[in-house]
Amino acid sequence: MSERSIKNFIPNLITLTGLCFGLSSIRFSFLDDFKAALVCILIAAICDVLDGLFSRLLKSQSDLGAELDSLADFLSFGVAPGFLIYFGILETLEIWGYFAVTAFIVFACLRLAIFNLNLPPSEDAKKRGYFLGIPTPAGAGLILLPLIHSFLDFNWGLENPKLVAIYIGVVGLLMVSKIPTFSVKELNLNINRKFFLRFFVGFAIIVMLMINFLWQFLSVVGMIYILGIPFAIFIFRKNRHKKKEEAV
Repeated sequence: MSERSIKNFIPNLITLTGLCFGLSSIRFSFLDDFKAALVCILIAAICDVLDGLFSRLLKSQSDLGAELDSLADFLSFGVAPGFLIYFGILETLEIWGYFAVTAFIVFACLRLAIFNLNLPPSEDAKKRGYFLGIPTPAGAGLILLPLIHSFLDFNWGLENPKLVAIYIGVVGLLMVSKIPTFSVKELNLNINRKFFLRFFVGFAIIVMLMINFLWQFLSVVGMIYILGIPFAIFIFRKNRHKKKEEAV
């Protein structure tokens, strides 16, 4: 096997690993092991970050890798979270819970299809460090917040499944909307050697928090993301308006 083919294989292998964790999440959802199912989705998300990172580092981007990544994302962040939130909270609503989950999965599919089209407005947003609409992995994390809160004995989701169904529908709509959301992935941040130690310490602290306080950590990150959406909209529109004034 040539060096080039090995480079192409590594990101795809990571993508397939994430896909396997997405499938495992569905299995754990059927077994009512919701914590294990959610951890599998979290690992799939880590694999999603790593496959893109390795693809750029190894300069092994390919059409096959892009399509494989999109299909894996649909299962891991569309289908798997849908099963998990249905069996974890919405099963008591029966058909209405099914409709809410189905709507989210359909929106996730549409989101990925729109993203794959690389429409000009999306490209313009990416250059400024934004996504248009909520990315599929972020959408998956947001709909799972009520379940994560239940792990912390904050049972607003379990006590109000109808509210959760509405919440899931709103998240799904935001995924296919054109509202700007922050994208650290597209900022192409360069870490200066002078600040590398601080970055390493910060990264180590985050990992330790995830290991020791996983549900609290995920809950805080999710709430920060939700609160950040209005700021992203405001800053994006302000910069666009400023750019138009400079052009004039």
